Amino acid sequence: MAVPDHWIPHAREDGEVIGWIDMQTATPNLIPIDRLGRPLSAVSEWPDAEEALERRGLRFLMNRFRFEGRTVRIRSLDDHRIVLTTAASDAVGDVGEEYVLDFPAGPELVESP
Repeated sequence: MAVPDHWIPHAREDGEVIGWIDMQTATPNLIPIDRLGRPLSAVSEWPDAEEALERRGLRFLMNRFRFEGRTVRIRSLDDHRIVLTTAASDAVGDVGEEYVLDFPAGPELVESP
């Protein structure tokens, strides 16, 4: 799946998309959607949706996640897929296993505490 047409992109000042605002699913409320395609809490006003996305930002993508019982990190992502790796770094010798998930991320990808 790709980004649905009814998700309106929200970008930070440098133009990088940090998420979307879904105006249809919970009408009259708005649902901010993070960069992994996951809904945040619904809000009633556009500025509140933008603020929620700004707070979430992109930094969380650097966190560790759990997938199928393994600790992974996000190697790359776009509007169609998410590439995970068990490698601890991007060093040449640190290969690890890779997993490719469709976008948006499903409940099987869990952010580690």
